[in-house]
Amino acid sequence: MSPEQFHVEVLKLLLQVATVDGRVAHSEIEHILDTARGMSVPLPELAALTRCLRNNEPLPPPNMGILRTNPSAVIQEAKALIASDGSVHAAEIELLRQIRELLGVGN
Repeated sequence: MSPEQFHVEVLKLLLQVATVDGRVAHSEIEHILDTARGMSVPLPELAALTRCLRNNEPLPPPNMGILRTNPSAVIQEAKALIASDGSVHAAEIELLRQIRELLGVGN
């Protein structure tokens, strides 16, 4: 697995986190784009994912097997995104709990 594959899967997960509360704040979009740039996510992958978001299409699920290779980085990125809009919703907390469980990370 390449770092690029891992980063694309993190981005897919972040899109799931951003949409869980039923709305995507501008600050969340900016955070996701900044994260994608920082991780050097390939432009075609980024364009495909943002197109799904923009057109209200189903988001591709992240590959949890790939994400399990570095669960602490995944949790850190998810927490940063959740905090980026200045409010934390119950749905975001629940999704983070589920992510930790799927990644095999204790509370």
